[in-house]
Amino acid sequence: MRQLVERPNAATWIAEDAERMYGFGLVEWTREIADVTAYIQTLEVMPDGRGQGVGGELLRRLESSAWVAGAAGMWLHVDAANSVAIQVYERHGYRLSGREKDYYGRGKPALVYAKRLHAEQRS
Repeated sequence: MRQLVERPNAATWIAEDAERMYGFGLVEWTREIADVTAYIQTLEVMPDGRGQGVGGELLRRLESSAWVAGAAGMWLHVDAANSVAIQVYERHGYRLSGREKDYYGRGKPALVYAKRLHAEQRS
């Protein structure tokens, strides 16, 4: 994780209040043939931060960092059983683009979600 955080092609955001962490996210971008694409390595919200918009705000900041870096799109893996996270991603414009069997271990598939980034992610 430390190696990812220290990369020049990545951004890390931490949600905290009164020195208490409520969540964090990490996005990494790479140049593909014609575009820069960003991948959300992780987005975690602690149980006492859920339902308060922490995940949505972290997601917005990850998108903004990727956009500033020149990314045209973002993608991610999410546990197929994590309906709360899936709802957050869909609410923020991510669309299902695939599925990977056993991604999180035997019998635990991942869904792949993607989104094109637009100028409003810049703020």
